[in-house]
Amino acid sequence: MFQYTKIVVFFSASFFLVIKGCIRDTHVSKVDPVLVTIPSETITTTVNEDSFKTHSETTRKVLITFCGSCHQSSLETHKPAAIAIFDLDKGKYWHATLIHDHIEGIENRIENKSPITREQLHAIEVFLELKASQLKP
Repeated sequence: MFQYTKIVVFFSASFFLVIKGCIRDTHVSKVDPVLVTIPSETITTTVNEDSFKTHSETTRKVLITFCGSCHQSSLETHKPAAIAIFDLDKGKYWHATLIHDHIEGIENRIENKSPITREQLHAIEVFLELKASQLKP
């Protein structure tokens, strides 16, 4: 667990440096907040494809709310550097370009966002863990 924490801290710092341009952008796109409620019965850390897809879609919907202005290629406000990291317009394949350095950055971007429910936060955490386990070290 300690080693995972060190890796997460390293990737968070790296991700922050890569996308700090997104943070400076004061323009807010016309993306409406998306609140997704996941029934408690579906919250699980079991690694299976359905779980991964469910948590991926929840993560994507939350990120559209907070990161969509830069990470949606269909919007005029998108940033090429942000799209290179992930493009939320790619549907279920939005995370295909993620690498280890980006995992912690996503955690930092959604940290302390009050509209995110406990269930959504759990789904994001599970998705990031599952995605990290898929990536080659």
